Amino acid sequence: MEIPLFPLRTVLFPGMSLPLRIFEQRYRVMTRELLASGGVFGVLLIREGREVGGGAVPYDVGTTARIEQCQELEGGRFSLTARGVHRFRVKRMLPPQPYPYGEIELFDDRIWDIEPRLERALETVRATFPVYFRLALSLTDQWAKGLTLPRDAHEVVNFLAPWLQVSEETRQRLLEIEAAPERVALLAEVLDELLGRTRDEVAQYRRRKYRGLGVAN
Repeated sequence: MEIPLFPLRTVLFPGMSLPLRIFEQRYRVMTRELLASGGVFGVLLIREGREVGGGAVPYDVGTTARIEQCQELEGGRFSLTARGVHRFRVKRMLPPQPYPYGEIELFDDRIWDIEPRLERALETVRATFPVYFRLALSLTDQWAKGLTLPRDAHEVVNFLAPWLQVSEETRQRLLEIEAAPERVALLAEVLDELLGRTRDEVAQYRRRKYRGLGVAN
């Protein structure tokens, strides 16, 4: 496939919603062409350089996206919402159109058979994430009903990764690992680290809030 590419300061996962403000001329051209064709574009995390003005060096693994809603604003700018569709790897960059353009290959994210290693990692994720999520929300005095997690291994990572309070580089690692067992194992490792850190943050928050009387469970 040959598609438009959009380097950004964020990692997009399949199924994730992405609001965008389009003001650079080259991406206005891209948006108009995508609206006319109904095609997809690729979102890549910037490794080096600036988001605006060209010259950014992106990672070579990203996610295709399709425009779901779009409004043209004054001056030819656009406000749009896109949604991630499929992971891909850039095979080679092509001449600009004038926006970045490249040849990509899609990842094979078909459902994996549940082998023992993958099953253990999924069990860890399903047990750890609700605890982490509840603690993270408590830092802002929020609460939430339980989340129903997807059954497929790749979908679990794609669904949970955007919720994690981690760097974009960590999200990129969760995006670019091809095999489901390794992806879920990394997610379990990240969640374990987050859980310990968030427990400490909650304990400090409660001590401040209740003047030393609160403790984390």
